[in-house]
Formats: sequence, C-alpha cells, structure tokens
Amino acid sequence: MQPDPWSGVEPEHKSAESSLEGSVSMVQNNFNGQIIMLQPPSGSAKVIGILLIIYGAFNALSLLMSIVGFMNPTLMEEMGYSFVDVILLVISSLVATLTSIIGGYWMTNYKRKGVHLVLAGLLVGFLLQVVMSFSDSTQDMYSQFGLEGSTVTALVVGIQAACAAVCALIVAIPLMVANNGLDDSKLF
Repeated sequence: MQPDPWSGVEPEHKSAESSLEGSVSMVQNNFNGQIIMLQPPSGSAKVIGILLIIYGAFNALSLLMSIVGFMNPTLMEEMGYSFVDVILLVISSLVATLTSIIGGYWMTNYKRKGVHLVLAGLLVGFLLQVVMSFSDSTQDMYSQFGLEGSTVTALVVGIQAACAAVCALIVAIPLMVANNGLDDSKLF
C-alpha cells in the first residue's frame, strides 16, 4: 500500500490563510466635492393635493346642503342659528372649499403657492370659527345645557386650534420632504 499523498494538507475552503486571485486597483474618481444623487421628485405634493381636492368637493356638497337648509327660517330658529351665524358658516365653508380645491390643484402641479394658499385658508377658517364660538346664539346654546359659556368657549377654541394645527402639518408635508419638486412660486 502506498502512503497517502494528501496527508497533512487541508482543503482550500478549510485553510486558515485567505487567498486573493486577480489584481486590486485603486479606483480614481473625479469627484472633488459633494455627490448629489438625482432622483424624481417626491409624490407627496401630488397625493396631498388630490386629497385636498376631494376634501373641497365634500365641503362644497356640505355647503350646498347647508344653504338649502338655511332657506327655511323655521329650521334656522329650531337649530338656534342667527343670521350672523349663518353668514359666518357660509363664509367659512366657502373659504375652506375654494382654498382646498384651488390649492390642491396647484399642489398637484407642484406649485409651492398651493401649500401657502391652503395654509392661509386654514388660518382664516380657524379665525372665523373662533368668532362664531363667541356669538350670542352659541353662548345661549351653552347656557341651555347648563354649561358656563366662557369655559366651553375656551375648550372649543382649544380643540379648534389643535385641529387646525394638525391640518396645517398635514398640508405642509410637501415642504418638509427633501426632494419635493415644488417650484419657487409664492402666493404673495
């Protein structure tokens, strides 16, 4: 019998030394500064713009139903709305409808002024809701339920402020995205 020629030799995949085949070369590049990767713009402006258009359409339907309801003076009296309240509700709803539809359309076209318009509409709508919460008919409604008007008004204004802030943050998402694709147009 012959002696084993492979005795004492380990297979390559079990050897302790690593082997390198081929040659290694240093890659030289011509970038001396920051590298900016180009990619298509984010779709956040388009998505939020479409959602704003849908919200504006629902708000327009609500405005039409409110106008039809306010045509009946007995219904207005039963609900406890005065003429000033109706005017404020219609103006608030009109502002919300127009700013969300126009601003949403501009946002789907990647225009920065659409975001600004919707944020301005949210501010005007919030201010109109605050004015409505201080009206006499609203205060009378609180007293009918046995609640103190100033406390409930403060609570209502606080809730409205929180809702307006959340809506403003949602609308401002395209401004916070790194590659938003919005142009440099301004509302004012």
